[in-house]
Amino acid sequence: MDPTRRLPVHNPAQVMDIVKKYIVRKGGSSTTTYRIKRAVDALLQITPVRAYLHRRSTAQINAFATHASRYFELYLPNGSIEISHTSRYSHRTGKSELCILATTPLKVGQVITDLKGSLAHLTAEEDEELKRTDVRGVSGIRRDFSVIHSNQKNKSHLFLGPARFVNHDCEHNVELFRDGRVITFRVIKPIAAGQEVTAHYGEGYFGKGNRHCLCQTCEKHSRGG
Repeated sequence: MDPTRRLPVHNPAQVMDIVKKYIVRKGGSSTTTYRIKRAVDALLQITPVRAYLHRRSTAQINAFATHASRYFELYLPNGSIEISHTSRYSHRTGKSELCILATTPLKVGQVITDLKGSLAHLTAEEDEELKRTDVRGVSGIRRDFSVIHSNQKNKSHLFLGPARFVNHDCEHNVELFRDGRVITFRVIKPIAAGQEVTAHYGEGYFGKGNRHCLCQTCEKHSRGG
């Protein structure tokens, strides 16, 4: 991970054209898997993407393609969730953050198969780089929401894919679910269409006893940050 590396200049309209052509269109006899593959193949041919992947190994290109496919899945007509904006954390981060909303009712026990993610190991240097000091001056370090620490392995990992946008709530409605190498979520409380999908990051993720937590539940009970 190189923090000084700039992303290639790109035209978002090119990506949206791919989504419209292969993903969101209804009808036709092609399978979902085939449509996703066609979309990924088209993405890999965009000049900025080709430049970004130039001289990358086959394994790295395949990893990029897998990562892209998880985002394309979100736009399938039969999808159950979407990425949206939330202002809940703006007073801390100074910007609009993202969240996951249900687009259809989700039942208890249902695995949200179109909300996927994976973990990438971070070196100690990369882990330190991704720590952010709380802008309000509260003592301690507030972690980037996409970083997960494994107490069992004593290592930090970067949480990649759409699943990384699932925010924390102390009264969460989903739990982490592993399907092989893929990470997704299983519903533990009924979720209505339009309701945010939330997980639990751990008891000490936002300081001791999560005393700096900014979730809706903590706000409702006048606690946390």
